Amino acid sequence: MRGKEFPSGNPRFAPFPTVTDLLIADFCPVAVLHNLLHGRDYALIGQAPYEMKRRGNLFHKFIAHLKSSLIKGKIKLPNYNLLSEFHRFAEHYGFDFNARSDLWTFYVGPWVSRKLDEELQDISSSDEIFFELSVANHKVPFPHKGKSVSYPLKGRIDEIDIKRKRIIERTIKGSSLDDKPPTLKDYQVWLLWKLLCSLRRGQLPSQWESINFQDFELVVETPHRDFTISHENPNYIEKTHSAYVWIHDISISESPGVNREAYDNRACTSLNPNQECGLIRTCYPRNYPHPQSRPEIKQIFKPWYQYLLWEQIWKGDLFQYQLLNLEKEELIEKGLILEGKIASFDDNKIELEMSTEIGSVRGYNEYTIIPFGTLFCGKEMKAKLLKVKGNRLIMEIQDEGISLSNDAILLPSSLESFSPILQEPPTFLEEQKQTGLLRLQHSGAVKEEKAKSRSWIQLLEAIFGIIQLKRGSK
Repeated sequence: MRGKEFPSGNPRFAPFPTVTDLLIADFCPVAVLHNLLHGRDYALIGQAPYEMKRRGNLFHKFIAHLKSSLIKGKIKLPNYNLLSEFHRFAEHYGFDFNARSDLWTFYVGPWVSRKLDEELQDISSSDEIFFELSVANHKVPFPHKGKSVSYPLKGRIDEIDIKRKRIIERTIKGSSLDDKPPTLKDYQVWLLWKLLCSLRRGQLPSQWESINFQDFELVVETPHRDFTISHENPNYIEKTHSAYVWIHDISISESPGVNREAYDNRACTSLNPNQECGLIRTCYPRNYPHPQSRPEIKQIFKPWYQYLLWEQIWKGDLFQYQLLNLEKEELIEKGLILEGKIASFDDNKIELEMSTEIGSVRGYNEYTIIPFGTLFCGKEMKAKLLKVKGNRLIMEIQDEGISLSNDAILLPSSLESFSPILQEPPTFLEEQKQTGLLRLQHSGAVKEEKAKSRSWIQLLEAIFGIIQLKRGSK
């Protein structure tokens, strides 16, 4: 925790998973294996994952923008043209006219139609609605065989409506004919609720210290329907324990049979693949005959996936444990966080007053800021540093209808940085390396002449196969 041990080899401490990690582990053990070892985390998104994620994010953002604008009085119903407002909003995020029209037709329009007469027109300046709140705890209790077992967990809640006492998980999945929530969305909102309820009074934003989240309604919201989720479901408990076992064993157990056991328990087969899964091509890649040294490549690459995962745990998971276990004064002393007063916020620019002068900031201009809440529960946002003036920072953030507290927290980025302002550890670099290795392991050519014309295949054959490299001459 305090940096007295050199990070090397198997971490030997439990990973700090996200709610998404648990969902993927429950969906399929092989999916979470690809998630952890190969940087593939879109099993639940389905086909065309990047486009689906982009559309889903815009759906969330517009609803947050709409409700926030209603609270502030910038939009007044029922006469306001919400279709035009959506087109302006989506265009700002780079969606062309055809994409905007499709999004309205299939997702936003149906949602607005069923919410307009009651819920949206009921929103007023007295409402307290919070969007995209990050929640984390290193000890979330779950019952197990008459006792209680605690696990680390972090996640992000789409919406918390304080006045109506609702926790909402929102998705673009689903149709008007559905009689149940999209796959695992009920389990997702339940996990987020358990995580939120595990926080003590001092770990919550000061405005929420008297709120009992045990009473809040759990809702899965699709464009077409709302589903209320029960607080009590023994099946969720069983799912949780099983998911943690898979994540723990794949991450740090070093048991040679773990990967084989995951494949033995996979949720589908090559003869009957799950068409809703976004990892079909990863699980069942095309079997190219070239390079012929593919078995050797696979054998050499295999331990590197694990080593890169351990790097992520040492950098990212350990950092998360530090944030939630060490006292605030110790975090500041170690340079893991900076704390400042919010002096002003206007036109997307926030000014922070720090306790000491900042000095030079070398080479970094984007940071993670928590302008509302705590390290356990707060609004995490990306902020762009515009200017440093003595002990004041002027940063640019997106005004997404956020509520501000008096204090703000800046999170680190690179533990190797000597800058007084840091950012979160760049664990995505290790994930990219994992993904790159897997792509290289699966790539190839069908015809021999194609293989001979591709230098990277010949290089692989030379490194891992029997081809000898010779120095050329002109």
